[in-house]
Order: sequence, then structure tokens, then C-alpha cells
Amino acid sequence: MLKRMGLLVLLTVAILSLAGCLKPVSLDAYGYVITIGVDRGEAKKYYYTFALQRELEGQDTSGEGGAAVLSCEGNSIFEAVSELEGNIPYSLNFSRTGFITFSRELAEGDAVKEFVSASLDALKIRTSAVMIVSEGDACEFIDGMYANNDANITKLQSALMLDKQKTGMVTVMSISRLIEACEDGRFDYCSAYGVYDAGVITDTGEKKSESEGEDPTGDAERGERAGGLRSRIAGAALFSGWSMTGTLTRGETVWLNIANGEFKSGVVDVKYGEGEESVSVGLSLEKVTRRLAIGGDGAVTATVDVVLGVGVRRMDQGTPPVEIDAWLTEDFARYAEEMLLSVFMKCRFAESDAMRFGTEAVRKFRTAEEWERFCWKERYLDLVPEFRVVTVNAEKYAAEGMQ
Repeated sequence: MLKRMGLLVLLTVAILSLAGCLKPVSLDAYGYVITIGVDRGEAKKYYYTFALQRELEGQDTSGEGGAAVLSCEGNSIFEAVSELEGNIPYSLNFSRTGFITFSRELAEGDAVKEFVSASLDALKIRTSAVMIVSEGDACEFIDGMYANNDANITKLQSALMLDKQKTGMVTVMSISRLIEACEDGRFDYCSAYGVYDAGVITDTGEKKSESEGEDPTGDAERGERAGGLRSRIAGAALFSGWSMTGTLTRGETVWLNIANGEFKSGVVDVKYGEGEESVSVGLSLEKVTRRLAIGGDGAVTATVDVVLGVGVRRMDQGTPPVEIDAWLTEDFARYAEEMLLSVFMKCRFAESDAMRFGTEAVRKFRTAEEWERFCWKERYLDLVPEFRVVTVNAEKYAAEGMQ
């Protein structure tokens, strides 16, 4: 009996030891960096900004908290982290980093390649993190996202994905896609392109004015934005290899996403007739078919067939329904073809295969050596694809809420 009891005790101890944590760490020992910003430094090479989730005390605050922002210069991110950790009561942890923001100045150079090659593995930054290019300083863009706003950082991040799904005016690609694009050469990377507007009256500013008995938007001039964030996504940044080479507006990004088959739904405003009237057209992507051929002389031709679901959201009430149907079927379809070609030419001018025709071309080769000898990027600069658009469901204009 004693032997059995002894064995039971030993077994219990063994099970408990296996159930414990390896190298347990207190929950407050780490500060989790959600966003990294990289700018050109003054005294040193780079100026880094780190946004950390700040949690509020009390119940029902999981959706709040805003961000704690830390900044420091360094010739590398490791130097900046070491400097900061000497002044904070915790260690910085990058395993939850969701966004990496570069200033346009740095994105147009070699900074992105240097950062990715040196920092991801060493800091355990996930390659699922998304890159944003800021028109101005990255630190300013990050401040505009989190300052004067108590929203949870994860909510701000999910808002970017929602913007892509609801409007189609945003492109979101992970760092892993950047690495893939640069290593394989089958396509080029695109990132979200952000801008900062210091004149926006933020949500917190409105609350402060309201609590003081003043008009929450009293300081806003007519035509200016009020409420929300001072930082916003204004379009897409085009890359050629590791470096940024051009931009697209939000409206142009819609057509890029359509050509890539990544568009879901959105609304575009299009000029109607000879006057200044515009029509708001709701779009949904039904189908995209891409064909690419390589001739005996190496010349590349491509055809993109697009089927769009359309419906009028706003138009002059006196316009006859038959006229609207004809316009959606003919004029709008031709307009869509012109926009697709215009956006492609803008990408080609930036030497960016953002529409990813290289993913079709590579299928024509049996080996990686043959693909490399083909020199796709040089051939791409002579490509002029044909875009053919068909619109369907035009009769739904009434159901979509014509006014």
C-alpha cells in the first residue's frame, strides 16, 4: 500500500510539472508593440515610433484604451529598442505587430529592404503584418491614428480591412507578399498609402467642446472634415521590387482591385451626359478572366474580361429608365474599360506589375531558369493589355434606391 501511495504522489508531481509554463513571465513584463513607424532620423540614421496598446482600468473597457506611443532614434531598430528599454519598466515585444509604417521618403529608397531583411526574424515580427506608406512622416501618421482617440488598436486595424471590403478603395497586402514578390519576380507589391490632415477636429475634440457647452464642430470650416481620425488611407503605393515608385488614388485603387479579382463592392461617381451631372453607380465584381500569350519573338499580349454587376444609386429623377439601362450597358462599360487601361498604364509607368500579369506569364515556362532568362520586367514594359467589360443586372437601378 505504501509503495502504491508513493507511486501516486510521484505521478501527481510529474503531471503538475508538465502542466506548468516553461519560463513563466508576468503579464506586465512586456509592452506589446502593435505598430512600428520608420522615418529618417536627425542625429542617427532612423527615427522609430512604436505604438503600444494602452488598457483602461475598470469593467467593459476591452474595446477602449488608445495607444501609448514611444519614439527614439537609432542607426538600427535594435539600438532604438535598447535605448527605450532603459527608460521603461517592461520589455518591448513585437510578436503582435500588425502594421509597419514607412515615410514615403524612406519607402522610395532601400529602407524597406534593409528593415525586412534585418528585423523580422530577430524581433519575431510576423510576416502577416501589413505595410503602410505615409505621404509625410510615419510618426505623424501614427499619432493621427491614435492621438485624441480612445478606440482599441485592434478596432483601428480591422477598420482598414473593412474599408477594403466595403469600398474597394484600399489595397492590403502582408509583408510575406512583399518578400514573395521580390524573390520570385512574378508580380509587384502594393501597400496602403496614408496621409495626415492636421485640420480634422477629432472625436475627442468634439467631446471636449460639447462638455464645455460649445458647438462640437464649431471650429470646422464649411467643406472641412470633422470627426474621426486625422490619418486616413488615400490610395495605394506602387512598388517595383523593394522600392516605392508611384501612387494610385482611392478611385484608381478600385480598378486595380477589379483587375486583380479582389474587388467585392463599392460605389463610383461617373460623369453623365454633356453637362456637369454625375451618376453614383454601385459595383459588384461578378467574374474576371485573364488570358496571356507569348509570341515566338517574345512579345506578350494579354486580355482581361470583366463582368460587373451595376446599379444606379443616384441620378436625376427625370431620366427615363430605358436611357439609364442603355447608358449602363454601353457608356459605363466603355468608361470602365478606359479606367482599367488608364490605371494599368500608370502602374506600367511606375515599372510596377501591380496587376500581376507576371503570375500568368510564369505559367508558360517549365523551369525557373527559363523564367529568369525571359526577363519578365523588360517584356512587361511593352505590354498593353486589352480590357473588355460587360455589365449585368442594369435593371436593378430602381431596387438600389434611385432618387
